[in-house]
Amino acid sequence: MKKYILSLFAVLLIVFQVSAQNLTGISTVWSDDFSQWIVYTEDGEGELKVRWGDDYSEWDYYVDEIHGTIRLKWKDDLSEWEIRSDEGEYITARTRFPRDLRQWRITNNQRAINFKPVWGNNMNEWKMTHPSYGTLYMHTNWADDIREWRIVDDTQELSVHQKMAMVFLAVYHSSMPYHPMR
Repeated sequence: MKKYILSLFAVLLIVFQVSAQNLTGISTVWSDDFSQWIVYTEDGEGELKVRWGDDYSEWDYYVDEIHGTIRLKWKDDLSEWEIRSDEGEYITARTRFPRDLRQWRITNNQRAINFKPVWGNNMNEWKMTHPSYGTLYMHTNWADDIREWRIVDDTQELSVHQKMAMVFLAVYHSSMPYHPMR
């Protein structure tokens, strides 16, 4: 019985730590390369980077002590991504409408959120607003310069993995014209 209670306490502690992480910004490591990013939090830094050289279909992220992977579900279809955490959380990000890479539905089968640019075809500002989970808003620090972003993270009950899914989608789709040919 004691082992069960200790195990439950440890799991709750991990879940609390994962969901308590607030993101504040993201920027490229190099000014001419969109394969490696620095993720800023209230408590420190992390990174988001391509897993295999010039293959932009698989990514790793590290935020403080937390790690996860992001990858395309199907190599030639940009409309569905899988996000997996080392803690076992599995998240899918799918476009809300076929072939429209601007509106996304992100779910872990318990919480579903929608994420999209504030202004139709302008990829400089993205926002998620939900009555229960709060708001995550991100915009470029300078107009049309997608190398540095500010994140206003006023979310509740969302894991850092769900937040990283949103941040990834914004920076990935904003920088798509600069990705190497697949």
